Amino acid sequence: MTKKMVLTTLAISCALATTSHSVSAAGFQISEHSASGLGRAFAGEAAIADNAATLARNPASLSMLEGTQVSNGITYIDPNVQVEFSKGQFVDAVEDSAAPYALVPSAFMSHQLNDKFTIGFGSYADFGLASDYSDEVNEEFGTIAGDTAITVVNLNTSLAYQINEHFAIGASGSILLAKAELNRYSNMAKLVSDSNVLASMEGQGIGFGYKVGGLYKLNENHRWGIAYTGASDIDMEGEFTGVQANTDNGLLDYVEGIDGELTLNLPSILEISGYHQLTDQFAMHYSWVRTGWSSFEEILATSVNGECSTKGQDDNVCLQKTEDWKDSNRYAVGATYQVNDNWAVRSGVAYDETPTDEHLTASIPDSNRIWYSAGMSYYTGQHAFDLGVTYLVGEDGTVSEEEGQYFKVTKSTAMLYAVQYSYTFE
Repeated sequence: MTKKMVLTTLAISCALATTSHSVSAAGFQISEHSASGLGRAFAGEAAIADNAATLARNPASLSMLEGTQVSNGITYIDPNVQVEFSKGQFVDAVEDSAAPYALVPSAFMSHQLNDKFTIGFGSYADFGLASDYSDEVNEEFGTIAGDTAITVVNLNTSLAYQINEHFAIGASGSILLAKAELNRYSNMAKLVSDSNVLASMEGQGIGFGYKVGGLYKLNENHRWGIAYTGASDIDMEGEFTGVQANTDNGLLDYVEGIDGELTLNLPSILEISGYHQLTDQFAMHYSWVRTGWSSFEEILATSVNGECSTKGQDDNVCLQKTEDWKDSNRYAVGATYQVNDNWAVRSGVAYDETPTDEHLTASIPDSNRIWYSAGMSYYTGQHAFDLGVTYLVGEDGTVSEEEGQYFKVTKSTAMLYAVQYSYTFE
């Protein structure tokens, strides 16, 4: 798994960033857990409990749901990321579609056990990414472009406890299923093989996570929520194929199917939200989210049986790449208007900081971005239908250098469309 596993990490890293473009949240975090949340730019998520998907943000908010509810949805992400590449003064290659479209499904259920306890279950994606550069770009810039994919699925069980009419607390445990694939290309590989694949890796792993939360209700019209997700490390195993340095003579070797391992560091997340019903029909809500990306310091993949070496030494290192990301913030504000008993409309705007401003790479072309969101809900009896739409705009990049080559993100936008159906059992 030498370089491949490394690439997994790298893929993760890259995917993360690319995902940030293709999925929306900064770094490689995925926020698209509900269509109703998307329609308000996820403003107020830790304090709003309009369906069972609320457990993905704050387990304590399950205390606001009555009876048994199920909620299922899917988000379609249509990114438009364009990148220019250069080896010097002039543009040598242009990628018009660096990030493919993505579908992000989710499923949730909540059940009120009694007046005090509510339990919930969820299956959704917490982190993910996909970048896919063309053959023309990879022919000249495949060492920094390539293609990357990563997914982290969260299988969540949550429990909320209503302390009194004002306070509720909650906690959740998660099984995290991670899978990654990464490929890098260079004609240098043809010196020792029949392929231009410099490094190729596939890996997967299982980790565990937790979340705790609280909810304070001043009265029926005003409430605040807080939730904290602990940092998690996922130990991944996989196989690597690609170019390595021979530990005996320092010459290049081409290895295939080498077992390797690496640890994917997922960040902690702190969210504080507020919700205020200002009139019978109009409400405002807001959120601040702090993501601890500073834990993502490097990508380090090693071989299990000592086959890997990046410098012709017995270091077992298949790949090592410094990231040094920084903690980032997300600010969101939104509003909801209840038109009548059957219809509600909402909107929101958010500013999402990137953690990669000092260590930007072509595989992780992340940037600060602004969300413009709108949505609506239709209620009839025990049924609820939600629709959310977001236009995401990332900042234009500056020329960046990586491994002696240059790149610039010239466009970074995305359209996100989400639909959701919820049902409450009587």
